Amino acid sequence: MLEPGEEYHDLATLIRRKAQKNGDRPALKFPHRTLSYAELDRASDRVAAGLAEAGVEAGNHVAALLYNQPEFPLLWFAAVKLGAVLVPLNTALKGDLLRYELDDCQARFLVLDPSLLSAYEPVRSSLSLTREWVIEREDAPEDLPAGMSPWKEVLSAREPPATPPPRPSDPAAILYTSGTTGPPKGAVIPHEKYLTTAREIGRRSRLTPDSVLFTGLPLFHCNAQEMTTLAALLNDVTAAYEERFHASTYWETAARNGATHVSLLIAMVNILYKQPEKATDLGHGVRVALTAGATKEVWPKFESRFGVQIIELYGMTECGCTTLMNPPDAIRVGSVGTPLGFVEAQIVDDHDEPVPPGTPGELLVRPREPFTMFLEYYRKPEKTVEAWRNLWFHTGDLMKQDADGYFYFLDRKKDVIRRRGENLAPYDVESVLNQHPSVFESVVVGVPAEVGEEDVKAFIQLKPGLRVDPEELFRFAADRLPFFMVPRYVEFIAEIPKTANQKSQRYLLKGKLTGRESDREALGIKLRRSG
Repeated sequence: MLEPGEEYHDLATLIRRKAQKNGDRPALKFPHRTLSYAELDRASDRVAAGLAEAGVEAGNHVAALLYNQPEFPLLWFAAVKLGAVLVPLNTALKGDLLRYELDDCQARFLVLDPSLLSAYEPVRSSLSLTREWVIEREDAPEDLPAGMSPWKEVLSAREPPATPPPRPSDPAAILYTSGTTGPPKGAVIPHEKYLTTAREIGRRSRLTPDSVLFTGLPLFHCNAQEMTTLAALLNDVTAAYEERFHASTYWETAARNGATHVSLLIAMVNILYKQPEKATDLGHGVRVALTAGATKEVWPKFESRFGVQIIELYGMTECGCTTLMNPPDAIRVGSVGTPLGFVEAQIVDDHDEPVPPGTPGELLVRPREPFTMFLEYYRKPEKTVEAWRNLWFHTGDLMKQDADGYFYFLDRKKDVIRRRGENLAPYDVESVLNQHPSVFESVVVGVPAEVGEEDVKAFIQLKPGLRVDPEELFRFAADRLPFFMVPRYVEFIAEIPKTANQKSQRYLLKGKLTGRESDREALGIKLRRSG
């Protein structure tokens, strides 16, 4: 465990010192390979030597299109040992969006999994990368496209060059945030931010010397990087990964890895809870679920069914994958907790004026110490300034705070629906619809209304093999929601579109009347104005 006085301010020093401290203790477990602390240091040194021999220098941007596989952390830590900057990209990217991010980040080097060649090749000719490496796997093509090199060439180098450790303020990575209202933005993450966030997460996670932190979230995202990988390394324990989240076998895979702690986003919580009950629900050994988005309705039921303690939290790429978190000895069901030690937080109105406890408003945060949040949006100074108005970072999230300083998430500010003079949060409506026994998941959006403002539409993914009459869903919602929150429209879809992090891609559905929806008003279902 992280000992008193044991401090780290850059990732390169972390890897080297932890190797000296922990030696052959397991550090990172992947399905087909486990890296000890010592091996993680040695192998990343070897990769650093190969990258340097190929021309990678301090300040260069090295892009990665990699899954949860050993090459990811080896590339990550090799890059920072050279003072380079890792740019991990979403493995689902293709076409114009992939081209945009590779061009926007100004990467000179790229490492990719062979299964992603088909997505990369169509955009390759429009880019000007210096070197491209393809990981060797059984399914990799024998003959690579002209100009590409096999990863084994990187591993054939000798010793890495002697380089000074990075400064706490030096960029360690550029992480792209979702582009729901414009092009994606690359958040520049300094070394200090990575380590501060991971340290604070560890303090509130009930870690013990035998802890194993398990995730199915992708390593290109800050959650798997900070909450699992770096929190484990800082505290001398083990991180374990599956390539991607599989709900039907999740607890069995966690048990196979000896997991004690898991990280879950809201969709994952709901999906796991809606799986058929089975014996392994309680036979896995997981003690703590670090969650983002567990509703107060599902929270206690989830804990009881799966035998875990939920520690709910909130975060963003820019200000830490965890910024607010419940204190483990003073958890409040329904709350995302209190600020971690490195940030201040407040709730404000549309004029950035603080609001009284219990009043909804936008969450603003700012760091207490230098370099503990992101540095800027890469090559987007106007977006950086816009986000940092009045010396506070504007999260764009609606919350309220109680008199004791606990925060409660309401919704994304830009997703709030304005219906006939009332503001409503999709999150509240979804939480009710998701309780229907036939509903697997829902996404609620605003759509144009004949009388101005918006009407409420729910996209519904049903559980496999189940059907439900739209009228039943409307009446289910009407019995449980204020009249102005009850959807006017319901449309059943085969699958809710998701990011690789299992977040609903609401922007793909927002504002859409397709002609396939059922209309509550056309069905003659009237709502009472009380309740």
